[in-house]
Amino acid sequence: MTRYTPTGAPAVPPSRAVSLRAISRSTLELAGLTGIALRLYRAAILTLESMSSWPVFIGALLVGVVFVCGVLTWHLSNFPIKSWARRVALFVAIEVIAEFGMSSVLIAIGREPLGTGLATWADWWPLAGQTLLERVVVLGGYAGLLAGAMWVVTRRGQDQK
Repeated sequence: MTRYTPTGAPAVPPSRAVSLRAISRSTLELAGLTGIALRLYRAAILTLESMSSWPVFIGALLVGVVFVCGVLTWHLSNFPIKSWARRVALFVAIEVIAEFGMSSVLIAIGREPLGTGLATWADWWPLAGQTLLERVVVLGGYAGLLAGAMWVVTRRGQDQK
């Protein structure tokens, strides 16, 4: 039987651990929820008055990047490194599609911010392209760095045996 927590560590109740693990293994659910959460977070931070300060705005963007990279790490931790490229590509595709869907809803109800105004349907394709490019660069680059770090750590562990 595989142990997921070290001996003596506080245990997560089994029912909660199973459901959290099931969610973290499902690319569709995890990436979809992440895309919806990121688009709502983006809409919230761009409409706040306090975001007129550059340091606060950059900090809010970094929180979003750390969140999406953390979720991707949580997802990838369930799989061997060999399958990460396929998993990352699928995660990015689903996450961006979910963001496009949420963006459509926000545009329909007149709440999708763009610059100092609101986005219209004519702005949807440029927003979608920008989102796709950002996710591919950020998540692809992060996954590559993560895979490299994991390869070094596992090689070091094999060399010490």
